Amino acid sequence: MAQLQIVQQVNRSMECSSCGAAGIAACDCGAPYMPASARAAKAIVENRDKSDRAIAAEIGVSGETVRQARKQLPSDLAVDTRVGLDGKVRHMPQRKPKPKSEEMPTDEEAEESFQADLYDQACWLLEQMASSTRRKFFATLRRKYHDDYVQK
Repeated sequence: MAQLQIVQQVNRSMECSSCGAAGIAACDCGAPYMPASARAAKAIVENRDKSDRAIAAEIGVSGETVRQARKQLPSDLAVDTRVGLDGKVRHMPQRKPKPKSEEMPTDEEAEESFQADLYDQACWLLEQMASSTRRKFFATLRRKYHDDYVQK
C-alpha cells in the first residue's frame, strides 16, 4: 500500500499534454506527458500576473515548482503586480539593477586610487594613535629621514 502511494505521488508530477490525465501514459491518447516544470512554465506565460501559489493551485503542482520555472523564464515576463490566491493585487518588490562591469582603470588611475586609499588609511591610523605614541612616531621619522638626507 505504501509503495502504491509513492508511485501515485511521483506520477502526479506528470500530466498528459492532450487530455490532462495524470501519471504514466495511462490515458493511451498518444500525446506526450509534460513534466510539472514545463506545465508551470506554460501556465506562467499564460497567466504571468498571477502569483506562484495561485498558479500552483490551479495546475496542481507545488509553489516551489512554479517559482523555479519563473526563474528560468526571461525577465521580460516580469510584472509590477501579481494577483494572489485570495484575489488581492500585490506590488512586486523592485529588483536593483546589476551594476555594469566597469572598465579596468589605467595604471596611472590605479596608482592614484591606491595612493589616495593609502593616505586615507594613514590619516585614520594617526587619528587612532595616542598623542604620546604619535609624537614618538614622528620623532622616529624625522631621525630616519634626516639621517638619510644628511648623508647624501
